[in-house]
Amino acid sequence: MRTPRIPSPSPSALAALLACVLIAITPSLCAAELHLTDPLYGKINASGLEQPRLYVLVSDPAQADAFITWFNPQTETVEPALLTAFIDTGASGFAISQLHASGEHDQPDLGLEPDDYFGPFTEIGIGGEELGDVSRPFGIWVRNGAIGAAEEIFPSEFIPFGDFSLWVRREVGSTELVEIFGALYPSPVNLVGMPVIRQRRLFLDISPMYELNELGLPGNMLTSLLAPAAPEPVTHATVTLTLRDFIDETALPPGEIAPSHDANPLVPGITLHEGAGSATGEWLLDTGAGSSFASFALARACGLIPAHYADLAAFMADYTGPTTEIGGIGATQLVPILNVDRITLPTREGVTLVWENVDLLVVDVAGLDGIFGMNLLQSAATPDPDDPFAVFDFSPPSFNAVVIDTTDADAPVMRVATPRAVGTVFGWLGETFTAAERLQTTVGTLTADPDADGAANLLEYALGLDPRAPTAPAALPSATEVLVAGVRHLALTFSRPAGGRADVGYAVELSRDLVAWRRDAEALVHHATTPDGDRETVTVRTTAPLGPGEPVFLRLVVTLAP
Repeated sequence: MRTPRIPSPSPSALAALLACVLIAITPSLCAAELHLTDPLYGKINASGLEQPRLYVLVSDPAQADAFITWFNPQTETVEPALLTAFIDTGASGFAISQLHASGEHDQPDLGLEPDDYFGPFTEIGIGGEELGDVSRPFGIWVRNGAIGAAEEIFPSEFIPFGDFSLWVRREVGSTELVEIFGALYPSPVNLVGMPVIRQRRLFLDISPMYELNELGLPGNMLTSLLAPAAPEPVTHATVTLTLRDFIDETALPPGEIAPSHDANPLVPGITLHEGAGSATGEWLLDTGAGSSFASFALARACGLIPAHYADLAAFMADYTGPTTEIGGIGATQLVPILNVDRITLPTREGVTLVWENVDLLVVDVAGLDGIFGMNLLQSAATPDPDDPFAVFDFSPPSFNAVVIDTTDADAPVMRVATPRAVGTVFGWLGETFTAAERLQTTVGTLTADPDADGAANLLEYALGLDPRAPTAPAALPSATEVLVAGVRHLALTFSRPAGGRADVGYAVELSRDLVAWRRDAEALVHHATTPDGDRETVTVRTTAPLGPGEPVFLRLVVTLAP
């Protein structure tokens, strides 16, 4: 049936001819990326300059929860045994240095006796397996605040997290005594892991690392375990995590006993890209790891390691590039430092986080696809045994704030804030919606319409509208007609921030059947842009005059720039 001829269209007739589709979710939206590698420095180095640490006190439930004390030979006083511990999402439980179990090298002494232990347990770390002993329950108290600050520390500042059986190393670790000019300096390694971290949100304030200190090094990262009601900083993207308990108490070796433990966070969907190759895996989120690691299988699958190598040992036999020695729990081992083109990670908001030109290590640990370490979060250097000043060649941080929230076992997440998001829709999302709202698909995502006015959040951002207040129809794109040399043309008019959003593409499209759409210059032409303070009104019209014939439909398509 032919469309009736319309000799003189009225506003109602114009509305019948026009379909204004307010938003189209296209592949360009799904491909939105935040590039985290600093464009001036150009790469991500292998080893984060810091790992999160806090002060810890230990109390004894058998002594009415009194803090364990020791005689400090430096101050010649009896005082609480103050430990420094890594706040380690890669640790299922706790690890206590033998230096503190024995008090060797004048370290704070917990005074543990043989009858304080329940039995042995074999721990698995980056360096392999290590046998230690499991203690009876002791209280763990943690203090938020800077490490090494010249301030008096009071026991009243410490937060109690409960009583736990601790894993205590039998030997002093290879990295716990540092030799400098023939003298040994103790550097105890203690780990506070998931039984504490699961109780609160772990906040890493990386913003001080954007400023350099008097030595020319980045400032110190600040670590906090946020109370349930405590506010957290504005973040821009949410990474979905999963939780996995790596200790199976039903499968322990004979005679061993499990220490206190809880599930660790893993980051699914991490993809390595090398040339035309790629490989995706699930990596352990490990704040105790300065570096990020890929398994041999994942590195080979993406093309980072040639396919003809059967295992890492065979590759290392031929490898002549940079290496580093890694340690921690277990022995130390020499591993290669390789450079991968890109690492990508999807987020709940729809943006993909992208690290480019990344130095990472290749090692097999506990059957993991990889380990997401601190170099992907903060300032990092690539170690060079021949260059003691390599630490001064550091890549800038990827983020200024990271919140790891595993308090809800059903929805563990990592929220991140980055300067790269400022001036983008993802910066706007973080400023407009709370972290909890961004987890709700009907509220804080790009395609949500929380005020139910027919305009999704991406359109509200593109047009400079308020997503929390319904927009009046008159403020949305509308049909109109314009005269060109006395001839009427169908047009679409919309208002937006002056110049438009830099990360948004605006396109008016035309269709005759609501199936095939076009936006080329033969069909549509820009008619006018009218300034109005910090806003502007844009009108796009058809090239063909308005007249009898097939219906004409126009729509505004808003997409994120790639």
